[in-house]
Amino acid sequence: MRRILYTALAALAAASLVAPHAAQAQTKISVGLPTTPPNVVHMPVIVAKDLGLYKKHGVEVDIVALEDGVKVYRAMLAGNIDVGMSPGSVTIIGRSNGAAAKAILSNTPKFEASMVVRDNVKTMADLKGKRIGIQQPGGFADINSRAVLRAAKVDPKDVSFVTIATEDVPALVADQIDTGILHIEQELFAKTKVPTLHAIARMWELQPKTLYLVAAATEKTIADKAAALQAFVNANIEATRIIYSDKAKVMPIFIKHTGYPEKVLSETYDFMLKECIWDANTGLSDERVKFTADLMTRVGNIKEGKTPTYADVVDTSFSKKAIETLGEWKGPVCPSAAF
Repeated sequence: MRRILYTALAALAAASLVAPHAAQAQTKISVGLPTTPPNVVHMPVIVAKDLGLYKKHGVEVDIVALEDGVKVYRAMLAGNIDVGMSPGSVTIIGRSNGAAAKAILSNTPKFEASMVVRDNVKTMADLKGKRIGIQQPGGFADINSRAVLRAAKVDPKDVSFVTIATEDVPALVADQIDTGILHIEQELFAKTKVPTLHAIARMWELQPKTLYLVAAATEKTIADKAAALQAFVNANIEATRIIYSDKAKVMPIFIKHTGYPEKVLSETYDFMLKECIWDANTGLSDERVKFTADLMTRVGNIKEGKTPTYADVVDTSFSKKAIETLGEWKGPVCPSAAF
């Protein structure tokens, strides 16, 4: 898959957010995204760049798009990127295995993905005997499809897992598979081709406390580039608030980077705001982290006795300083804000 590199505008100097009265040369960091092109749910990082918020807060950012969240996490651990926008579950599992990396922010704590099916599937119980589309065993679609099967009490042995290309939409539209795990804009786009496609499970409703995506960094990066990470966190929180408050400003960015039709993206935006998908504060609640860590332990991805605590997984210092600087976001008021 092609690799896209977005290079931030250079800046000569900026005020440090850690020591706001001390001018210093702007620091450069690299940030990995888990899809290419990006999905709408991942847009806060790109909105922050395109609106010049990184420059405003004193950091230069290169955005590197990789194929999936696991590759992003591994690249971050290897030191190939400074910040990985990686799955919360992967970050927690890594910590349980001794990885020296922590989550510093989550703009997208809600599990924004859905199982979208053809019209031969009316309910989750109808999944028995159907063709379940996945990219690879253990991948994003596989894990989430199995979660839906568990909720439906359908044995994985009673379905056919079909390996498809990275993009689910063409295979679903072409009737090569009966199900696909899609992001909202993918679902709406697919329905322009086959109107009878529909979602039978929203992951953020099926697993409302699961931690979806975090910004993770190694402890070495946290120590060596604290000012740059602080600027990154501040800029992303500000970008998320702009997404919630100014559709006209962010829609051109969505169109430019995702490649989807404007009508599809406009409907996606409206739906995601209604569902309060993004978090305009820190997104790293103790309840979400604990639930996800316990879930990963129950399903066997974390060994008994190795379940990490909230303090093991999260470095709260950056998000706390960001809220002190930007203030607590009061809107929109989301029903699931407690999570």
